[in-house]
Amino acid sequence: MNRLAALFVSVLLLLLSPASRGFAQSFGYSGDTGPEFWSDLNANNVTCNSGNLQSPVDFGRQRVSPRLDVEYDAATIGNIFHNGQNIEIEIEGYNTLWLDRKRYELRQFHFHTASEHRVRSRGYDMEMHLVHSSADGKNAVIAVFLQRGESSSALAPIFRSLPERGREFNVKEKLAEAFNPLAFLPKSRKHYRYLGSLTTPPCTEGVQWVVMLDPVTVSDEDMAQFVARIGFNARYTQREVPLRR
Repeated sequence: MNRLAALFVSVLLLLLSPASRGFAQSFGYSGDTGPEFWSDLNANNVTCNSGNLQSPVDFGRQRVSPRLDVEYDAATIGNIFHNGQNIEIEIEGYNTLWLDRKRYELRQFHFHTASEHRVRSRGYDMEMHLVHSSADGKNAVIAVFLQRGESSSALAPIFRSLPERGREFNVKEKLAEAFNPLAFLPKSRKHYRYLGSLTTPPCTEGVQWVVMLDPVTVSDEDMAQFVARIGFNARYTQREVPLRR
């Protein structure tokens, strides 16, 4: 191969590489970028392997809290995009979660498959995280289990808006329909509470978790469409949370 041909091949490989299309990932869920190696990928990720309050968890005999204090807006709008590891819906509007008299605003939600949290070693098909933040930069997350069923109910319009396969990362598109995040929650407000961490790097601790006890449904088709774009993206459980006294 002469020098001109070699140069052409090198340029072609560069153009076809995932990084050149915006597909480079800073972490993954298998192989040498998987959860076991997150701390090695970046110095900021050291907590992923050394922290004491890591999430997700497996709930043992955990006390159930019956009341959830949320103020969600039926006219909520959002932008949907592929962020490299997940499909994220960025929220516009005022949607409030109150925990221990502290106010947290809903910023975004996303999905994991399979579920990250478990209840007495039982997992679910998917898990949705509604991520909130407070004025002082603290995080609170409502987690909702999803299991296969006849329909995706209130989540169906979200799944219909999934970015096309192969689309570059972080290209945001406004959702066509307004929604009320309250409709994403199960009818029962019973939930588990615990203090944990982000389930993705940098695995920051001090996150207030609210994990809904009852699941909602996701259709086979919608789950298949999500998996076709994202694949497996769940961190394994880090510890068991026993009964709170």
